[in-house]
Amino acid sequence: MRKLPIIFICLMILSVMIAVPLIVRNDSVALTWESLDEDERAFLDQVQESAFWYFWNETDPGTGLVQDRATNTEVSSIAAVGFALSAICIADGRGWVAHDRAYERVLDTLRSFDPDDPLVEGERGFFYHWVDTKTGKRAWEGEISLIDTAILVAGALHAGQHFKGTEIEPLADRIYRAVEWDWIMSGDLLTVVPGGEPWDGYDEYILAYLLALGSPTHPIPESSWDAMASAYEWCSYGGFEFLTPDGGNTMLAYLYQFPLCWMDFKNIHDDYANYWDNAVAALGANRKFCLDEAARNGWSELWGWTACDGREGYLGYRSTFDGTVSPSAVAASVVLIPEYAIPMLEKMRGEYGGRIWGEYGFTNAFNPSQGWYDDDYIGIDQGNTVLMLEAFRSGSVWDEFMRVPYVITGLSKAGFVEE
Repeated sequence: MRKLPIIFICLMILSVMIAVPLIVRNDSVALTWESLDEDERAFLDQVQESAFWYFWNETDPGTGLVQDRATNTEVSSIAAVGFALSAICIADGRGWVAHDRAYERVLDTLRSFDPDDPLVEGERGFFYHWVDTKTGKRAWEGEISLIDTAILVAGALHAGQHFKGTEIEPLADRIYRAVEWDWIMSGDLLTVVPGGEPWDGYDEYILAYLLALGSPTHPIPESSWDAMASAYEWCSYGGFEFLTPDGGNTMLAYLYQFPLCWMDFKNIHDDYANYWDNAVAALGANRKFCLDEAARNGWSELWGWTACDGREGYLGYRSTFDGTVSPSAVAASVVLIPEYAIPMLEKMRGEYGGRIWGEYGFTNAFNPSQGWYDDDYIGIDQGNTVLMLEAFRSGSVWDEFMRVPYVITGLSKAGFVEE
């Protein structure tokens, strides 16, 4: 038999290693919390619990209003409050805080939104995006916000289910029932703000549509879901097919993660998409796009493109990527693509250490190619981390939220069926 040159044998071995990375752990269905080793579980537990303490510490103890970001004690984001309500329920279940203290914090928070005597300023059950942490008055000339109210309500409904049979349950119910979803409409479509442009197509607003469909007091018509979904646009990148708001390469992670913080889309679908598979594909594309751009530009091999802080200020929804990545986008991907998300989180912690890790775990964002490392934390991204890691660990938020009757109604009206 003719012997192969040693260099050729080495190349063959290398090609197999490249073609089949993580060969034992390349199935996102098989990779579970239980299958991780002790060090991996301890690491993810640290990431999740560290992120949780943001909500416990960066909150006005009287109003329960959570700071929009750690460096601003005066302004609260009502979306951050929604994430906090669920994060506290998780902390209660994990024993990070005493049950009685968790209960009192949630109750005090919800009382600030009680429609019978609201502290937080709003209109027709909706609330301003940003409010003063102590007074609940409108801040920064913020808008009456559909999506931020929806996130607040999702957290409230979850808390009502978690503390079922207590004073919290009917209070959360009143807050939800007070939202006049049918007031913030144009034709069959919801609008982002009162009197604004109608909103359709895929993005995180599907959470608002489902909650609005399930309302027992001010529901939107069933035709609204079809009107919204009829504008869906699909994108193809790197072998992945997924929905984006405009059909382009705008696969920012939060668009797919925020609805899944509460909605368990596994094994269900409507007439338009399987939203679990869509999120898996979009995050796979997010990873590939970031790594492709890193290779093309000579950047560090990192992924986690989402709305986050940037060197020159906040980077919201956008179609451009400059190498700025957010650890929260990766942490919240663990439940969807754990075989890629866990090693990336470990790489971030291992290579950048204290430059991106602080009191509440990973800071919001960083960009090594620019020599920029954030020192701030943003409430909604801390919440995304806590809730989505819990989805991977236990699914407890999903289990509780998906038992809420209004959620079941909303999914039914939207035409969701089991696989």
